[in-house]
Amino acid sequence: MAGEIEVPAGAPPGFVAHVHRYTFSTPHPPSRVWAWLNDPATFTEGQIWPYRVEFVNGGFEPGVLNVHHGPFLNLAGAIGDVLGFEQGVAYRDLKYFYGSYVISPRLVRPTRLQFWAEGSADGTLVTLQVDSLVRRRFGRTWSLLQRVFWSRFPRWMASALQDPG
Repeated sequence: MAGEIEVPAGAPPGFVAHVHRYTFSTPHPPSRVWAWLNDPATFTEGQIWPYRVEFVNGGFEPGVLNVHHGPFLNLAGAIGDVLGFEQGVAYRDLKYFYGSYVISPRLVRPTRLQFWAEGSADGTLVTLQVDSLVRRRFGRTWSLLQRVFWSRFPRWMASALQDPG
């Protein structure tokens, strides 16, 4: 039927696919940005209690289990592809397991988190993408929440990568 949003395979009734993609530029060199993005400490240290990020038997290597959890949040998954700059663009994939949720499994079920980094004329271009299944009526709110949440990421990166001195 025209105008209807296709429901992805495996989505509960009333859920639709949602993609949040965010790209920003940072003046730091690609190798430094990529090292920061692939350091588990970037995500495990400095978490605001009661939230926590855990890795099981490794870091950002394919197959390593990962979970980010806290009140109204359980994002458990496994690291997928991790590719360096061999093709000019570095890439990392985290696929969330069925049952992962934000706020409630009845509202938002993230399915994947991806990062790309590539050199640019003034440093590094970073792109991140969060794929989710979202209750149809919650889609606009989820878009707003994603924009607010990820808008702090460039500042966090800049603070962590600033040159000492």
